[in-house]
Amino acid sequence: MSDSRFTLPESADHARSSLNCEDGEECCQNTSVVGSDIPKTDGAGEPCPTPLMWQEIRERFSQDGDFWELERGPHRIVGRTWGQGRPLYFLNNFVATSELFALTVWLLRDQFQCVVYDTFAMTDSAMTKKSIPAISEFTEDLIAVADAHGDDKFTIYGAAFGAAIALQTALSHPQRLERMVLQHGFAARRLSFFERTLASMCLYSHETLNSLPQRRRFQAVNHQPWFPPYDHSRFEFLVESTGHLSLRDLARRSWAVNSFDVVARLGDIGTPTVLLRTEGEGKVAAESQEVLEARLKHSRTEWMHSAGQHPYLTHPHRVAKLIQAFCDSDSGQE
Repeated sequence: MSDSRFTLPESADHARSSLNCEDGEECCQNTSVVGSDIPKTDGAGEPCPTPLMWQEIRERFSQDGDFWELERGPHRIVGRTWGQGRPLYFLNNFVATSELFALTVWLLRDQFQCVVYDTFAMTDSAMTKKSIPAISEFTEDLIAVADAHGDDKFTIYGAAFGAAIALQTALSHPQRLERMVLQHGFAARRLSFFERTLASMCLYSHETLNSLPQRRRFQAVNHQPWFPPYDHSRFEFLVESTGHLSLRDLARRSWAVNSFDVVARLGDIGTPTVLLRTEGEGKVAAESQEVLEARLKHSRTEWMHSAGQHPYLTHPHRVAKLIQAFCDSDSGQE
């Protein structure tokens, strides 16, 4: 892989303001931790309301977050860094973009330097099955981003695909990780025949997710029920942002996962880990999580009710609270 080039322009001063849950602390505490010293509750409360319109936070994220680019071989990494404090890296779900973390980043930006990014293929010549990256290559991208930021050690929040990158990083670069939060993580995944066929077709496509028929309906069925009733428009954030995803980049992620299998090595991972599970995770994700629970020696499980597959967007207060408590626990600040 060629040498990396990192560009980080000077940023404006970060504006600071508090963002509190309008229902107080109760709705943000309705989680239960298994095998943890994080306080438990009964999980029977209502979802968090919308404290600010997502449109405002998204705009602030775009304006105040430091924009940067990193070129690596046949693809480029584009991201934003927002906040100050301990380094915290957010790694994308399969069908997700970095800006979907904006609400959670907003809540954490005074305590953490939050780094989010997207990876894009640069040339058609990169789109061959021989050049499809493995998860290990996405891991090296992460390390390159951390090196460019000067972060020797950092914490990861990885969602599904991002969780696979986190696990590979814990194996290949264990000295770099402080902690991991793995949402709907998995240690191995194989594509079905239909998924392989679809991924092969999309690998050479110039279209985006918006071009797929019934795309919005599928997202509505799978995700809309988990969005807070206080702001029905927040689902539009998900639809709009993911609609611009390149089909060939989604295909690259799929093929990378198809060759990923670290089940036999999970016992070697010593990084403190929280496994985040939610209602709506699905049968495959549930089975994968159970493998991680059984084999990761330094992990504990957190259940989050009514949150779906994008809890950082549907219930950012609860995710931010989980991350804050986990990162503070080892330093005695809980």
